[in-house]
Amino acid sequence: MADGDGERLRFEVLGLLRAARGGGEVDLGAAKQRAVLAVLLLARNTPVSRDQIIEAVWGDNTPSSAVNLVQTYVAGLRRALEPSRARRAPAELLTSVGDGYLLRVDPQQVDLDEFERGVVTAARLRATGDLIAAATALDEALGLWRGEPLGGVAGLFAEVERGRLVERRLAVLEERAELLLLIGRGAELVPSLTTLVGEHPLRERGHGLLMRALCQAGRHAEALGVYREARRVLVEELGVEPGPELRKLQRAVLAGEDPEPERPTQPMAVRPVAESSPAITPAQLPRVSASLIGRDDELKRLDGLLASYPEGGLVLVVTGPAGVGKTALALHWAQRVRDEFPDGQLYVDLHGYDPNQEPLGAGEVLSRFLRTLGVPSPDIPVTVEERSALFRTLIADRRMVVMLDNARGSTELLPLLPGPPSCVLVTSRRRLVGLVAHAEARLVELDMLDPDASVAVVSRVAGRDATEAAALRRLAVLCDGLPLALRIAAARLAVAPALRVAELVAELDDEHGRLAALGLEDEDSTVRAALDASRRALSPLPARLLALLGLHPGADVTAFVVAAMAQVRVGDAQRALDALTAANLLSVNEPGRYGAHDLVRVYMRTLAAELPADVRREATGRMLDYYLHCADLADGRLPVTRGSSVRVEPAHVPLEVPKLTGSPEAIAWLDAEQGNIVAASELAAAPGSDPQWLVHAWQLPYTLSRFLWLRADRTTWLRTTEAALEAATRLGDPEATFVMLFNLGIALAQFQRMDESLARHREALEVARASGDVNAQARALTAVADMLAFLGRVDESEASYREALEVSRAAGSRWAEANAHHNLGLLHQSSRRYDEAETWLRAAVTMYREVGEQCGESTCHTDLAMVLLEAGEGADAVTSARTALSVASAAASPYHQAMAHDRLATVFDRQGLPGAVAHWQRALALFTELDAPESDQVRERLARARATTAV
Repeated sequence: MADGDGERLRFEVLGLLRAARGGGEVDLGAAKQRAVLAVLLLARNTPVSRDQIIEAVWGDNTPSSAVNLVQTYVAGLRRALEPSRARRAPAELLTSVGDGYLLRVDPQQVDLDEFERGVVTAARLRATGDLIAAATALDEALGLWRGEPLGGVAGLFAEVERGRLVERRLAVLEERAELLLLIGRGAELVPSLTTLVGEHPLRERGHGLLMRALCQAGRHAEALGVYREARRVLVEELGVEPGPELRKLQRAVLAGEDPEPERPTQPMAVRPVAESSPAITPAQLPRVSASLIGRDDELKRLDGLLASYPEGGLVLVVTGPAGVGKTALALHWAQRVRDEFPDGQLYVDLHGYDPNQEPLGAGEVLSRFLRTLGVPSPDIPVTVEERSALFRTLIADRRMVVMLDNARGSTELLPLLPGPPSCVLVTSRRRLVGLVAHAEARLVELDMLDPDASVAVVSRVAGRDATEAAALRRLAVLCDGLPLALRIAAARLAVAPALRVAELVAELDDEHGRLAALGLEDEDSTVRAALDASRRALSPLPARLLALLGLHPGADVTAFVVAAMAQVRVGDAQRALDALTAANLLSVNEPGRYGAHDLVRVYMRTLAAELPADVRREATGRMLDYYLHCADLADGRLPVTRGSSVRVEPAHVPLEVPKLTGSPEAIAWLDAEQGNIVAASELAAAPGSDPQWLVHAWQLPYTLSRFLWLRADRTTWLRTTEAALEAATRLGDPEATFVMLFNLGIALAQFQRMDESLARHREALEVARASGDVNAQARALTAVADMLAFLGRVDESEASYREALEVSRAAGSRWAEANAHHNLGLLHQSSRRYDEAETWLRAAVTMYREVGEQCGESTCHTDLAMVLLEAGEGADAVTSARTALSVASAAASPYHQAMAHDRLATVFDRQGLPGAVAHWQRALALFTELDAPESDQVRERLARARATTAV
């Protein structure tokens, strides 16, 4: 496609990302704009939503202005790609489609498409027997590569796509080597294959190609050395032995046999089946259960997808966790639609996760299929490519279902895919993104059964009735809705009629024995065996992380905490988490946060318990240090000044942490991680934990306290502070004891438990005096005075405030001095001494501003507004209340915003000014969202105001 000047654009991704027109290069703009082009270009001629672009370009670090930035970058790309387009003329190359964009590109314009055309041409030439021409075509295709693909484009999306393209190039390099070996030019391949194997030591095919090349060069001893090195790497890195192809090569070399297959000298031909031979209509689908419970929606989706491919050619991938019922659903549906495929059904179990059997390779599967279709064994071609071509030829005009069960990866499936009008049905624990990319496969993802369906499965298999309904429902919960677990539990009930459901529930309630209880006589038919098989299929880092994640006490994790626990880079942790998600061992709860179903979580904890004690201790300590370090960073960026200077010094400071540059980011991070921080502090304080973790047990709640106060989450604040005080007491640290006594006193006051609060603050004061900490004494004296004032002991309260004022001045603690001024102002307000109250409060405002205490400043302004209102200075009261709202908004504190709205409404209402109802409505919404008790009082004020307005 040409632009307005008639010059053809060319896009290049097989190296530095470039666009060229005529003989000159197009300026693609800034890095992010180039990243947007990369997303659109790799999805060429397919609409891409704005959300997809934002996720690809920014990932977890999405700025608030992302939508506007995408629009800006698209506009910049349009100017660059169509420079002659009139300003208001519609774009032709990069058009808006719905909520996204579409880049229209002719296949002749992209080097990646040219590369793929060369690969297809090579395959066609090979199928005709012209191996030299096929190798030449691959040489030309590989010559299009100019370096690392998508050069100059950063981000997770680019890394994933870059990895996919690199993998594709490696496969083609191996295919080229295969061709040259068949031609007999193995000796010249030895140097390049040696380099390839050195760079990619886990690719078995590369080792095999190098062994064959060395044999052709007469270097048989070195070929055996290659095998030994391949076996060492595979065992050490993956824990697996070499596959059947590599072992077969080794045996051939040891026996002195030629490891090369016979080289074709002419195009392959299909031997015609004798006219008297009956037509073969295979029916290989295994037996399936008569009914399928809880999968109606998935069956409808499969039916709908089939209907959308009237000409055939549909490739379906049923994916989900181990034991979720993928094979059962696929077989049930395949049997249901068999009349639409009158030419038969082919079935093979690929054993992708069988611990006792090697996964079937494409060559073996094709050999089975060809024999089923009537090809005599001597006529089955030698190479996978030739078998695949013959397979496609034989069923080119037949309408069949081909079911590939228990697939492990995408690459080995591609030779097994026939074209229209047949339908391919794949089941896998992985999402097989490669199959989606290269064969346009459609995914049908299975999740756990809902409680009703789970109970129905157990009831039908076990033959139990509604008299045990409550126990059956609890059993379904403990089995996590996983069909495999449900059927195992039901089978135990079916073979033991005397076993009550409640007894089995009691056995499964013990988490440590749950996986063992969900097993049958056959060791392979257990939940543990199914999950073990999924883990074995993982690469080393995701497999290791699965065990480490069992040490994490929270509901979900991020790449940052996983990186800290495993001592890897965040990018590596992110890719490992994505791999675990693709394997359906983890799920994405929300962008960037990964969790697991209950049974998988139990499995992870079991794996964690099997780790050496020092590994468990090290990873757990790093996890606690990560949360402590990040929570301390976030706490320091809240709009509430820290009243104390607690030293937070974790032993292992994480190398990479989330961006917490300001109050909004800090609040968002604490919102997301609050549950994990609480769980981490409870783990640190648990009996039997490392005594060194007691520091975390009190400092984690300490770093969370100001956030909980801002969020008005008083219940969590009280509970965590009580636990933290117990840890501080066990630790015997005076500073820790003071801080937690002080915080506990404040938390108790939120529940109007003033006598208890006063007692805790007096204990804190004694600890501060005993340690000689003047700053701590000033804080404790102020808090004691607060409680005395509330209890009506005004004289004692004022004396304590003034003592606090003297101590804070002597200590140079401006924050404590501001707090004392603030509270003395409130004390004078309660005695109707408004002039003095105003003086104290205005001084406090100035001090809060000096120390950057925005929440204190906002609260002080709300209190000042009431003093001014009572003193008859209505205009000044409005000004002060508005200032309170402005400061609270700048602090991003919903609680203080609600207080300011309430105070503004009160000021307006008292003076008969309009606007009171609107401000009370806003205050009520904010307090209600925070679940703060103030919402009841505001609701009453709002109701009175509305009633007055109605009259």
